[in-house]
Amino acid sequence: MINLNKIHKTLLLLFGFTLIGFSQSPKILKINYLNSPVSQYQMTENDLKSSPTKASRNEFRLSIKDYYSLYINLENRSSVFVLDSTRQIKPIGWDNIRAALLDTIISTVKTPENKTYKHEWVMEQTIFSEGKVGDIQWDLTNETKKINGLECFKAEAKNFPMLTVWYTKELPVSNGPSIYQGLPGLVMLSESYTNTTEAYKIEYTDDVEGFKKLYNEKVNLFMEEKKQKTRYDHEPLVMLKKGDLFLSEYKYFQGKPFRK
Repeated sequence: MINLNKIHKTLLLLFGFTLIGFSQSPKILKINYLNSPVSQYQMTENDLKSSPTKASRNEFRLSIKDYYSLYINLENRSSVFVLDSTRQIKPIGWDNIRAALLDTIISTVKTPENKTYKHEWVMEQTIFSEGKVGDIQWDLTNETKKINGLECFKAEAKNFPMLTVWYTKELPVSNGPSIYQGLPGLVMLSESYTNTTEAYKIEYTDDVEGFKKLYNEKVNLFMEEKKQKTRYDHEPLVMLKKGDLFLSEYKYFQGKPFRK
């Protein structure tokens, strides 16, 4: 559960309304996310069908759980989003089936200058892409819902198909999983064609050195790949290619073009 009292206390610290002094405020915001390779866009009637001897394809996808951590440096708003582990307990009838995931984020870095470095697997191919906050353009709505006790607002990507996020203004940190950034708050829930990701824990730490080590490790890995050029691309081009792939998959499995 998210500790709202701790969140509100920290927000007071960040804005200077504190009795114990700004110097004691935490430096790193950590959000844990749970991801599964399933979404309303990908689901078909056949995906929901099961039998006494075999669970549905949807249940199989839901059994795959990726655990992520997002670390945000509250002093300069740089961040690292990283895959910690993947767990799966296969449902009945799927014991000998291996999942071939369409899109998996390995890590994303946001620099203080709002550049983004992303490492992902797309159709089991490794891609490193460089972009900036703002590559995804958002259509903000007034639709709201509660997620883990926080009021969240819905936003939809204008230049990428089948991407919806829910962000909270109660944590005024413009960040989220993957490169889902540039919104007036923290993304608590995201749903794309391939994945659904939801925040389940928020905490604060003073481990600045641990953050710097992880940040530098991911940046250095990215820069080495950029030099090689074989698996490197610009984020807007990756978005375009992935968008075309997702639209093609949707049309094939749903039997109709995607329409908002």
